[in-house]
Amino acid sequence: MSSNLALLLDGVAFALKDAADRSAFALKDAADRIEVVRAAAQVAERKPAPVKPPERDQDSKDDPDRIVTLAEAARLSSLSIDTLRRNHRDKFIQLSERRFGMRRRDALLL
Repeated sequence: MSSNLALLLDGVAFALKDAADRSAFALKDAADRIEVVRAAAQVAERKPAPVKPPERDQDSKDDPDRIVTLAEAARLSSLSIDTLRRNHRDKFIQLSERRFGMRRRDALLL
């Protein structure tokens, strides 16, 4: 009978120790998460150094590598947008899902 009681006490002690270990792990994990949140809050409170916008050249509108809209390319090349689409689609650059442009250089050379 005493051996059964000893086994029962050992089982209870093991269960309590296991529960305590899990609780300690959960508390340590929570403490680590709190530290991460505190560090992120400190970083968020810091104001970044002001970034100076890049200086634009006055000649940027004359840059031959600049991408212009199809309407501007049609004006520069003296061709219609339809003619550009039919005959010079290989020079198009896709700007978004439905928008296309063309390098200024290509439009001027047509």
